[in-house]
Amino acid sequence: MKHKTFIKILIIPAAVIIFTALPGFCASEVSIKQAAVKFLLAMGGVALSSIIIYAGLSIYNKIFVRRKSITFNKDDSLSTPENIDDAVDFFIRKNKLR
Repeated sequence: MKHKTFIKILIIPAAVIIFTALPGFCASEVSIKQAAVKFLLAMGGVALSSIIIYAGLSIYNKIFVRRKSITFNKDDSLSTPENIDDAVDFFIRKNKLR
């Protein structure tokens, strides 16, 4: 599975660069070097905006989100019911029908 992802990461950008440099798919005066530079600039923008979003959310979580202690409540469990009666009881409890 890792090899397929790795191959996709290599093949897709290469295909974009090649197809954008061909006269039939893009302006006839575009070279492979220009297409590669434009592609790398676009990917740099994507990487930069991803880093900015990640840093912003990390700072937000550290400052504004309070950590609560997680306690396990059996009524909140999402385990699979054993039989139909347990499933019906679970549905009623979750939807507060009683």
